[in-house]
Amino acid sequence: MEAALPRVVIIGAGFGGLACARRLANQPVAVALVDQNNFHLFTPLLYQVASSLLNPSDIAQPVRTILRGVKNVRFVQACVTGVDFAGCVVHTEDGTELPYDYLVIAAGSTTNYFGQKAVEARAEGLKDLPEALGLRNHILRCLEEAASAAGRGADPRPWLTFVVVGAGPTGVEYAGALSELVRGVLPREYPELDKNGVRLVLAEGLERLLPAFPEGLGASAARELVERGVEVRTGRRVVDVTPETVTFSDGDVLPARTLVWAAGVRPSDLVGAIEVGRSRSGRIEIDSALRVKGHSKVFAIGDVAAAEHEGREIPMLSSPAMQEGRAAADNILRAIAGRPLRLFRYRSRGSMATIGKGAAVAKIGPLKVSGFVGWVLWLAVHLYFLIGFRNRFAVLVGWAWNYMRSDRPVRMLVRAREPLDSDKR
Repeated sequence: MEAALPRVVIIGAGFGGLACARRLANQPVAVALVDQNNFHLFTPLLYQVASSLLNPSDIAQPVRTILRGVKNVRFVQACVTGVDFAGCVVHTEDGTELPYDYLVIAAGSTTNYFGQKAVEARAEGLKDLPEALGLRNHILRCLEEAASAAGRGADPRPWLTFVVVGAGPTGVEYAGALSELVRGVLPREYPELDKNGVRLVLAEGLERLLPAFPEGLGASAARELVERGVEVRTGRRVVDVTPETVTFSDGDVLPARTLVWAAGVRPSDLVGAIEVGRSRSGRIEIDSALRVKGHSKVFAIGDVAAAEHEGREIPMLSSPAMQEGRAAADNILRAIAGRPLRLFRYRSRGSMATIGKGAAVAKIGPLKVSGFVGWVLWLAVHLYFLIGFRNRFAVLVGWAWNYMRSDRPVRMLVRAREPLDSDKR
């Protein structure tokens, strides 16, 4: 009788988990890739869905399509709730049990509200596709409410005041995109509104924008945002939010109906539900071969893993997650073959952020660029990493349309119906 193949379970079909699964494709292992969503999401462009430039299908692709024809990898749509390390079993919400010989935890991250319950209850997030669609609908609804208020003789300005919290790449990129959406569409399609009544605020608790970038690039991004009508507030935190106001740490209370939270992320809730050692940031402690400490056949990668580079934890970005995914797969194959594992070495691919049409900042090795050159570089890199020709073509068409027409075409207020009983498990 032919021996059964070693079983590998990968939790999460994000950048790290998918890279690991693809590395194990057509290898002598049986892989189960588990995720609660049936699609892989290209999160660096999520803000463009939230700002009405791209459709969800432009930045997402079904996992089964990506793995089509790979016979040794199967996809399981399920929400993982726990892991029995002693019994080598992964537990899911619907009761399914997935036994494993090797496990890769790549569960990703979730929004970090830093314990601010009022903010968590009122803020619009920008971490996954439902949040992006919800934010898009909220912004479009604000424009309609502002037009309605102006028609009644009421003050529309609170509906036209948008506060974005967090000046990392996500916050900077969304603030720039929101400026293009509101200031580009409003004068042409909302004649009852005064474009000077629009107020866009980007708030950052630290003293400068893009703190992970060189200071000069952060300053360049700040200047570009100000030129595009964004009010940049540094050194001030948001401490409270109500349906009608946003309160800052300096006591300023701003009448606003919108607070977008892009101030940070934390490891997935699954990390807190399993018995593993955690670093100060809440990420899983691992050794230099990416194995979870105390578990020789369990690996952790991506946002959940406390991998270090030059004495600091590697940032929660797509590039390190993919590198770790491929490295974990290689080490699993080496372990199966009885060969020594390789130590993981992170190679930084640089950092980049776009401020909007024709402007971006980027650092790649010693190279620092900004403005139009940075924007072209940003376009090329993001198109390259998008999965599937159709996605690349659709995104390129959307970008070209926006560049030529300064228009955001995906502006339908649409809400999915609630699931019928027959839709529920």
